[in-house]
Amino acid sequence: MNENEVKQDLKDFIVENLGVDADALQFSTPLFEGTEIGLDSIDSIEIISHIDEKYQVSMTGVAKENFRSIDTIAAYIIANKK
Repeated sequence: MNENEVKQDLKDFIVENLGVDADALQFSTPLFEGTEIGLDSIDSIEIISHIDEKYQVSMTGVAKENFRSIDTIAAYIIANKK
């Protein structure tokens, strides 16, 4: 799976499971604090669970800069996938 496939999977997960409007969500859109997307800590737990199950990459305790957008999450997954 390449980085673009990971990005699309993450976007699909966020749209389908967290109720985010697909048109408002780009790969570079900030996901948390002070954005129109405005996901919260419960949403982040769901994203972390999805990543752990699907990619076997733990994001628990990962620095916040790796969790800003779909772009940064996908880059982290690719860099840390076994």
